[in-house]
Amino acid sequence: MNVESMVNIINKNTMDRRTFLQRFAFPALFAGAIPGILSCSGCMREYTDNLDLPNIIFITSDNLGWEDLSCYGNKNISTPNIDRIAREGIRFTNAFVVSSSCSPSRASFITGQYPHTHGVVALTHLYKTKALSPLHETLPGLLRKAGYNTAIQGKWHVSPYLPTSWYGYNERLSGIFPEDFHIRDVGKAIEFIKRNREHRFYLELNFINSHRDVHGEYHFDPEFPVNPDSIAVPTYMALPDWPEIRLDLAKYYSQNQRMDVLIGELMAALEHLQLADNTMVILVSDNGPHYPGSIMTLYDRGTATPLIIRWPKRLPSGGTISHLINTIDLMPTILEATGIPIPQAVQGKSFLPLMTGELSSSIHEAIFTEMDYHVLYIPTRAVRTERWKYIKNYSDNAFGLDQNSHHAWARRLCELPNHPWKRPRVPEELYDVHSDPQEQRNLADEPRYQEQLRHLREILRRHMVKTDDPYLNKSFSHDYDPEQYRHKGKKKYW
Repeated sequence: MNVESMVNIINKNTMDRRTFLQRFAFPALFAGAIPGILSCSGCMREYTDNLDLPNIIFITSDNLGWEDLSCYGNKNISTPNIDRIAREGIRFTNAFVVSSSCSPSRASFITGQYPHTHGVVALTHLYKTKALSPLHETLPGLLRKAGYNTAIQGKWHVSPYLPTSWYGYNERLSGIFPEDFHIRDVGKAIEFIKRNREHRFYLELNFINSHRDVHGEYHFDPEFPVNPDSIAVPTYMALPDWPEIRLDLAKYYSQNQRMDVLIGELMAALEHLQLADNTMVILVSDNGPHYPGSIMTLYDRGTATPLIIRWPKRLPSGGTISHLINTIDLMPTILEATGIPIPQAVQGKSFLPLMTGELSSSIHEAIFTEMDYHVLYIPTRAVRTERWKYIKNYSDNAFGLDQNSHHAWARRLCELPNHPWKRPRVPEELYDVHSDPQEQRNLADEPRYQEQLRHLREILRRHMVKTDDPYLNKSFSHDYDPEQYRHKGKKKYW
């Protein structure tokens, strides 16, 4: 059975992991039916030893808020190792993911495309037919063709039931099940770097410290206690300063501090191996933090991301870039840095000239974000300029509370007038993010903002035409069912 036939079968038949492994993966492993399904750590390959090209370490943090690092001004947390990367590199203050949901966002990292283009428009462990096709061109695949050794460790949510080798990763440094996604040490990553020190490599590390566990909980790391009475709820989250929320945040920060130490160990190994100067280190989050009104939404607290890039050989240190950046721009930027032609299908733009100082003006007048599904159907499109945000909702389905739904404080939160997470959505929203950065006052119905509303509608319409968005001209639907938002006890999550 060839790859294309298998993908067609999977797309027609929704199945659980055990069924898939029994039916396809295990027989293939032992019969050798599918080339490339195995990790290539022992394969004989020739890799480029062109030392003019950079190594790439691409670090993602699951559900890390854009101001939840000390280098972004958060006084609740100390992240000295990430702060050092920012100090020795470039920190972006207006970077945005393309979708506030894990699978669509991560698929955009490695394709440089919008979700409605690459097809990953939902959480792929729930909506299996929405997984990225292995026939799709990817960043690690292009780097592998150019002679890079490629590896991934941690979370793989782009197509979790198919092998990572089909998507350009030569090596998988962690197991295939959700319990294997947690990077508890960076020993395997450091060993990979040591093995590849004489040639070029791409290493993707996907941390999930800042993701709630399968029961929707955060836990204190015993080595990194955070006193909930000593912190404040960040303004950007637009949440009340309740003791229960501070306790939950303290656990979240505790986990992020553990991640910071692991990243520090990785950077120390790079320096010891004398590879730090010509390694491009990128750190980004896949969406906003796991709190009501952040993840799943297209508000800034859902789509804005910390973005830090360090490459001492080529980039200045201590820089800050405030121009609009979208994470579909990461792939073309990395490709330009490695001298690989950018495929025509890539929809992002390289911002390497911004970082080197060759360009001083913004590469975007506006950036675009979108949602189709997370757990529920919440179709949404948005355009954001330097000052304005326009959101077009295509359904009145509420966002819901996702992994917060079992928390009494989260349900109580929805009784407040500015927390409508279990109530029907309105067709349009307009915000002045300069005067209202938490997007609390919807201006869409106010007469004096109608010209601005029409202008942003037209910008979004042109973008949807250009990118062949299937929601173009689609009408607003009434799908809201209050029953689906009722608390039904603890659930298990991925």
